[in-house]
Amino acid sequence: MITCRHFYLKSHAVTHPNINMNDLPGSAGRIDIVARCINSAFWLSYGIRKDVVFHTILHGEPSPPVYIRIEGDKLRKVSPDERNIAIFIKKAIERMKENMEVESTPGIFVSKKSFNELLEENKDKDFYLLDEKGEEIDNVKIGRKPFFLIGDNMDFEEEEKEIIYKYGAKSVSLGKKSYLSSHCITILNWLMDKI
Repeated sequence: MITCRHFYLKSHAVTHPNINMNDLPGSAGRIDIVARCINSAFWLSYGIRKDVVFHTILHGEPSPPVYIRIEGDKLRKVSPDERNIAIFIKKAIERMKENMEVESTPGIFVSKKSFNELLEENKDKDFYLLDEKGEEIDNVKIGRKPFFLIGDNMDFEEEEKEIIYKYGAKSVSLGKKSYLSSHCITILNWLMDKI
């Protein structure tokens, strides 16, 4: 039985808090994708999924990496619209401290953390890298601690993929079509719900 599911989004969004809320796609390195993925990870029709942890590392200028983790069982006061979610991301960036993890608002944690450190901290999980060329997910037995790795509008770099595979990740595909990152999370949640 799956007790908790994890999603990681590699993001190229900015790492400064001067985000124009009226231009999320253009002014902030596609922070709109991060917001949509958070929406897909957590929101149900009448509540929030408590069994989800969402991770992202922002790689944009001026001071990457910025690691943000959101825990569904602790998340409070966030609405599902992109603008509201972006406000909470902005708060996380504003409240980040160099040498420690900070809970910027209930359920949202921010720190300086590299991709390697994130994988190492979660090495007890079952990693799955989403890739159109991977094995059809219907043919893959999903482990009890799934941790799905998804790119934003740009793919993972080859050296990142090498690191992912060193941690035993399986390359899985949702089909031959290239879906939006947020839609991939919706599909994965649906599949996990069926399991």
